[in-house]
Amino acid sequence: MVSLIQAIILSIIQGITEWFPVSSSGHLVLMQHFFGFQNLAFDVFLHFASILAVLIIFWKDIIEILKQKNWKYIGLIILAIIPVFLFGVLLRDYIVASFNSFLFLGLFFIFSGIVIFSTKFSRVKKSNIGIVDSLFVGMMQVFALFPGISRSGMTISAGLFAGLKKQEVVKFSFLLAIPVILGASLAEAPQIFSQEISYWILFASFIVTFLVSLATIKVLLKIIKSDNFWMFGVYDVLVGAGVLIFNFI
Repeated sequence: MVSLIQAIILSIIQGITEWFPVSSSGHLVLMQHFFGFQNLAFDVFLHFASILAVLIIFWKDIIEILKQKNWKYIGLIILAIIPVFLFGVLLRDYIVASFNSFLFLGLFFIFSGIVIFSTKFSRVKKSNIGIVDSLFVGMMQVFALFPGISRSGMTISAGLFAGLKKQEVVKFSFLLAIPVILGASLAEAPQIFSQEISYWILFASFIVTFLVSLATIKVLLKIIKSDNFWMFGVYDVLVGAGVLIFNFI
């Protein structure tokens, strides 16, 4: 059973860590361990609230894509989605099991941190995303199925490694999140409403996650423009090291 206070705390954490490249799933696992429970369905529900913030901030881009019938761009998003859905189904049991291991959680945080830190050395080579770039972003997103590995961290890093402009990378990463997280949310919907969680708590959690996500995305856009995205990698490595130390003591 999730209390209102616990739900609000988890909602704030989700709203911040879903879009900052520090792994929302990893932070939720840590906090739920502290609270003494684990509820993967509730985690997915909070992700659904985060997506609404993306729809609000990028609605002009979404409308523009649909209005112009930009099938190529839509096709690139679909191409990038295929790997995560394919591996999500094939590796589901391993993914669920990994949420119970602090050893894997610590290693995944460190892996994510190293990838993100490496973007410090990336250079812009092109302005438009292509088929190979889309597939590369999609494959990198597969890693984020595991806790401790940031979805936004992997997709934005992949785009930067591919030499794409920051604005293009961020837009593609966030638009890509919409079908991916919506799909996961719908898949877990029956489990969410089968839990003994008050609808009022779910509603409050949704609103808090949405509002915090709005603020976080706006801050992240400014950070990326200032070329400080790589600094999140340092944070991830430190968190991962802390988790490993906790695991072995």
